[in-house]
Amino acid sequence: MILKEDLKRLGSLNFSPFFITSLYLNISPLEYPKGEYRLIWKNFQREITNFFVENREVKKSILDDAERISTFLDREINISANTLVIFSCSAKNWFEVYPLYPSLKSKLVIEKDPHTKPLIRLVASQNPYLIILLSKDKARIFNYHLGVLKEEGEVKSEVPKKHKQGGWEASDWQRWHETHVIWHLKDVIEYIKKFDGERNIIIGGNLQSISEFKELLPKSLQEKIIGNFNFDVTPPIKELLDKVEKFIYEYEKKNVEELVERIFTNTKKGKDSTYGLEEVAFTLHEDRIQTLVVTENFEKEGFQCPKCLYISPYLENCPFCNIEMEKRNDIVDEIIEEAINKKAKLVFIKDSNLGGKIENIGAILRF
Repeated sequence: MILKEDLKRLGSLNFSPFFITSLYLNISPLEYPKGEYRLIWKNFQREITNFFVENREVKKSILDDAERISTFLDREINISANTLVIFSCSAKNWFEVYPLYPSLKSKLVIEKDPHTKPLIRLVASQNPYLIILLSKDKARIFNYHLGVLKEEGEVKSEVPKKHKQGGWEASDWQRWHETHVIWHLKDVIEYIKKFDGERNIIIGGNLQSISEFKELLPKSLQEKIIGNFNFDVTPPIKELLDKVEKFIYEYEKKNVEELVERIFTNTKKGKDSTYGLEEVAFTLHEDRIQTLVVTENFEKEGFQCPKCLYISPYLENCPFCNIEMEKRNDIVDEIIEEAINKKAKLVFIKDSNLGGKIENIGAILRF
């Protein structure tokens, strides 16, 4: 799994004068059940062979990258992933592989720096989730991000069992039992406070424990809860993963639908939203975008100012700098990169029909 720390480290790498070969290879068994992705790699190999560079040592390093990647792919790949991201610079004996669960478009880039733009987009658009499985005496805490479910820890407490007989003694024992349950739930709260505040929270367990737990949570954590489900605290990990992914899929699908409807409706009313390529590009230039919403794989040619970075699908001269704009093969990619740099939240629309309602790109505005 790729982490933000990995992206920072990769972003700082430069092996000049040597180039870095960056390969994104979709190996999804659903899309390529017979390993057809190897044909894609063979086409990329021809691109590497034809890549022109004058320095012989630099050229040799690039060719060695291709050989090293081929050797890796020729092995039996026993990796649970849909995409392989490979970075290589043979002259510096540097080779890193990142298996990813999300399916990314296959791509080859040879540059002085690692090509991390697709990874940055992925991490920016995929929210992490904190999963809490809860009972009266035990809690298990998981992190779910980029298709990977990882157990972070657990909290166990000694809770006296309920008294089965009646009378005053049983009543006192019952209160003692409930007091220990409350102490346990408070210990769980203290444990999850150590995680960053970016993660939405999903709670699984018996409904009574969940209800008591939510009442004890501080408001800042209550606001992060997106839902709960009835579940055992010690399930098989595959069963839990299936449950979590289905829950998150439904939550994110509904969230995207509501976002698109909000952008469409509020734009018509002239309130806090806009959509369409030219309008979004203009508000981005004004640094007004809070949330950028884009249909997956939406691409469009256009122009960008080399000085102020203003983007337009049709203007060839910058209206702000009065200089000639540079041609860009995909200005949507440029808009996404600039929005991430300006700390905007990124949301992708998977349903192209839904995306068409806002011309495949829209934004919630800060002001």
